[in-house]
Amino acid sequence: MRRREPIVPLRRTDGGGDGQRPLSGFMFQGQAMSMPIARPQGGLLARRVRRPTWAALSPTILELATSISGVGLAFFMLMHLALLFSVLLGRQTMDDLAAFLERYYLLQAMAPLLLLLIGAHVFLAVRKAPATFRQQQVLWRHMRRLRHLDTWTWAFQVVSGAALLVLIAIHLWVILTDVPIEAAKSGARVYGIYLWFYIPFVILVEGHISIGLYRVAVKWGMLSRGWAHVALTPWTAVVLALGFAILATFYAVGGSP
Repeated sequence: MRRREPIVPLRRTDGGGDGQRPLSGFMFQGQAMSMPIARPQGGLLARRVRRPTWAALSPTILELATSISGVGLAFFMLMHLALLFSVLLGRQTMDDLAAFLERYYLLQAMAPLLLLLIGAHVFLAVRKAPATFRQQQVLWRHMRRLRHLDTWTWAFQVVSGAALLVLIAIHLWVILTDVPIEAAKSGARVYGIYLWFYIPFVILVEGHISIGLYRVAVKWGMLSRGWAHVALTPWTAVVLALGFAILATFYAVGGSP
C-alpha cells in the first residue's frame, strides 16, 4: 500500500486570509504560489474612479455649446417674429416699434451680437457635417438603409443650414443697408421680386428651428421622441402659418397705393 502523504495547508503570500487556499493559486491555476500580488495605492475605488480628461469632456462640451447657440438663435427669431407680427396690427404699429428700436440703437447693438452668434453656431455645427463628396455618399447610403426619421432630420439640418447661411447674409445686407425699417419698404420688397426669396426663406428658417429644438430636447433628455413630436408639430404649424400671414400682409402693403 502507498503511504499517504500528509496534507499541508497552503499559505497565502499576500499578507491576509486564513491560509486554506492561496489567492495566487486560485487566480493563476496553480502557478507560483508565492507570486506577490500588486495592489494599487488607495484601494479598488482609486483604481476605478479617474479624473475626467479634456479629451473625454470636449465632445460633450462642444455638443452643449452647439445646443446653446442654436437655442439662442431660436430665441432671437422669436423676437424677430414678434417685431414682424406688429404689421398685422397695422403698418403704423410696426413703424412705431421699429423707430423705438432705432432711437435707442437696439437694432445696431443686436446686429453684431447676432452675427457673432451665427458664426459660433456655424463653427460648432459644421464640424459634424459631411464635407467631402465621399462622406456625403456614405451618409446618403446610410439614410436610405436605416430609414430613420432622426437621420433624415439631421440631413435636413445640414442642407437647410448651408442654404440659410447664404439667405441670411442676403437678408441682413438688404435690411441693414436700407434703414430705417418701415412697413412700406418691406412691403415693396415682398411685392416685388423678393417674394420668391422670402417664401423658401420662411420655410427653411422655421423648419430648421423646429427640427433643431426637437433634436436638442431629445438629445438632452428633456422630452422623449414621442412627446417631442407632439409638442413641436403644432408649434411648427403655428409658426409657419404666422410667418406666411406676415408675408401676405407685407405683400398687401406693397400692393396698396
